[in-house]
Amino acid sequence: MKLLGSTILAAAFGGEVRPRPDDLTGSEAKCQPDAERDSFTAGKFPDNFKWSFATAAYQIEGAWDADGKGKNIWDTFSQTDGNVQNNDTGNDACKSYYNMVRDVSNMKSLGVKDYRFSLSWARLCPTGKCKDASGQEKRGIDHYHKFLDLLIEADIEPFVTLYHWDLPQNLETTYKGWEGAQVVEDFGDYARLVFSEYGHKVKNWITLNEAEVVCDLGYGIGVFAPGKANLKSQFDCRHHTVLAHTKAYHIYNDEFRATQKGQIGITMNTDWYEGFNESKDNYDAAQRWMDLQLGFWADPIYLTGDYPESVLKNNNDTILQRFTAEQISQNKGAADFFGLNHYTTRLVTDGNAAGENKGVDYTQHTCPQWPQAGSEWLYSVPWGYKKLLTYIHNRYDSEQYPIYVTENGVSSRGNGTDFEPELDDQWRIDHYTGYIGQMKRAIDEDKANVQVYTAWSLMDNFEWASGYTERFGMVWVNFTDPARPTYFKDSALFYSDLITTNELQCSDGTNDGTCKAAPTTTTAQTTTTSSAQLVSFSALFFLIAQFF
Repeated sequence: MKLLGSTILAAAFGGEVRPRPDDLTGSEAKCQPDAERDSFTAGKFPDNFKWSFATAAYQIEGAWDADGKGKNIWDTFSQTDGNVQNNDTGNDACKSYYNMVRDVSNMKSLGVKDYRFSLSWARLCPTGKCKDASGQEKRGIDHYHKFLDLLIEADIEPFVTLYHWDLPQNLETTYKGWEGAQVVEDFGDYARLVFSEYGHKVKNWITLNEAEVVCDLGYGIGVFAPGKANLKSQFDCRHHTVLAHTKAYHIYNDEFRATQKGQIGITMNTDWYEGFNESKDNYDAAQRWMDLQLGFWADPIYLTGDYPESVLKNNNDTILQRFTAEQISQNKGAADFFGLNHYTTRLVTDGNAAGENKGVDYTQHTCPQWPQAGSEWLYSVPWGYKKLLTYIHNRYDSEQYPIYVTENGVSSRGNGTDFEPELDDQWRIDHYTGYIGQMKRAIDEDKANVQVYTAWSLMDNFEWASGYTERFGMVWVNFTDPARPTYFKDSALFYSDLITTNELQCSDGTNDGTCKAAPTTTTAQTTTTSSAQLVSFSALFFLIAQFF
């Protein structure tokens, strides 16, 4: 998961938060309810469709220094005062390292058949160096063997993520982590160890989770670990994550696929961006944003082997490293599926339009009519999800690269001192119903080949720089109790029924086709905005004038 508030993103891209321009018209239809656009499809999903939950190691495991585990960059970042809300840390989190049986039992009770989780690189190789046995930690390796055995015994198929943001601190200290080219080789050695240890138990691999967040928030503005703020560092990180994925893919493809017979891909995150109105300039600005957030990884891997044309055009090689001809060849087709994390939608205006700031490439907007979740950046806009899935289907060929939705969900406000379970979350059920229904429309109407849907998250957890102030889970966790007891929310029962029946019902309980959008409901905290203006922020398309 990520934290992407409008204020934070504005800072990341050199922009500012400001009111909606007065001279823009034509957006009203996108902000107001629309019966055809907002309706969704109920009924059965394809027989082979998979329903999954997701978590990440640092967010749930705790045991930050147990059994020989090395320190990672989120240990360092969260243990530094002022970096995380309430100075929360992931030192204990959900204590899942000690509660494997609890977690698997919860999933089994809910009928879960697929589970996405990540491995802690520093738990397996404390210094990040995995090439030989001297750098490996047997207790960490054995831990994940035990967990995988529990999942398999419970008839739950594992989807394993190699990297979900918790880089071993030693690699950051030694060569600046994802800034340094050496990280590609070290990630390859780590991947080889993992494939050789667990490949006979795991058939579904994800190399990297949301590299855009890792690089932009961690190396570009420093609100995430490792806390750096440098444009060149940000783009070096982005470049090296593409190469690291490709490296791991080819290691699996060349050394393990024939005997293990699994599949491997990458998880990318993106909002849906579309023009504020029907202006071509606004359409083009939205496409530039899609190129930067999604296409930066998707185009090299699923399309051309190289970065999108707009990215190459607007960033010279003092900022953006170029791929060699050999790397382009290695990048292209280096995946078996298209991993997608999606949460929300933005409307975009061109920064060079009349009334906009000079030098600002685009401005993003949200509508006051869109329900806001417990996270400042997350608005519930299900119709944007359908458009995104259709866009991916058409641009990246979902027949060749099936779409695996590896995260989608919604948050409420909370904190680590809550001790009374909040289990009535009908608003969360409505949110999921809308998004899943729009996904079904993309499958039925637009022939998007979506094969997996993953809810974020199984349980409340450490939500990065927000600490324990945001709860995304369908299972409520009591963070005040050292035993970390858990309770099913109503949404968990809703999702359990969806897994069991493979069928989505309308909010009124019917399942005979088109459903009306659920009434607007809100979470524990809703931010209101005057209907006279949209919440907007500008973005600098990652350009710094002095470099050109």
